Amino acid sequence: MKYFEFGKENSELLVLLHGGGTSYLGMLPTAKIAAEKYHVILLAYDGFNPSEPDTEFRSISYEAGSLEDYILEHCGGKVDILYGLSYGCRTLMQILEDNRLEITTTIADGMPLRDYPDIRSPFLKEVYLFFFTGIFFVVMGRAGKWRKRFLAKITGRSIEEADRVLYTKASWKSWKNQDGCLIGEKTDHSVFQNTDMHIWYGIQGTVDKKLSQGIEDLKKSGYPFSYKIFPDMGHGGLAGENPERFLLELAAAHESSSRSGEKVCR
Repeated sequence: MKYFEFGKENSELLVLLHGGGTSYLGMLPTAKIAAEKYHVILLAYDGFNPSEPDTEFRSISYEAGSLEDYILEHCGGKVDILYGLSYGCRTLMQILEDNRLEITTTIADGMPLRDYPDIRSPFLKEVYLFFFTGIFFVVMGRAGKWRKRFLAKITGRSIEEADRVLYTKASWKSWKNQDGCLIGEKTDHSVFQNTDMHIWYGIQGTVDKKLSQGIEDLKKSGYPFSYKIFPDMGHGGLAGENPERFLLELAAAHESSSRSGEKVCR
């Protein structure tokens, strides 16, 4: 995997995790703008990285673990703001389990709230991946002009942004591993207590309207987090087409975290 770093001269560290089926190029313009204020690390997943086309995605635990080790070695284990988009929120949750890191503010943008099914049979697992992952592989992983238009519509994003974000050269194995590593895994929301947790949804498209449906139930469960709905934004639209507003929202969340005095040193 690869880490793109910008603004190393800045004291506060911002880590950016992009979504599944996309490349780091979707967040690259925002990362460069954010580098005026933050030291930015932008992760490029194996298998979905145009600059390393021969790599393959293994698992979230591998990607997250490698990033955790990198942060420990090069940044002293301290992260001021951890941001994940969509599938990147699953990587984010894995990172929050690492007690070696100190993470002040965490933002999960377009966070999936449903776990993958618990399938024990290897055969049925393959059947599930063939149909479930296969749909996304065809629609996103091999998206042409009309499929990109469709994805732009349901995510509430521009067609130009969909064209820039989507990565259509990932292998079927990378796509399978991306979903396969999560089958039978249960999300541990107790890790919210290890940071000041913020969940965002941009509901201009249909994707985040569905993803956010269980947010009130999650809130009632007692886990410590706050959430914010953006009716005029699409799925990941803040970090995509609206970098200036994204940075304002990011700074406001981080300032709130710093004022609260709830930063956890572990």
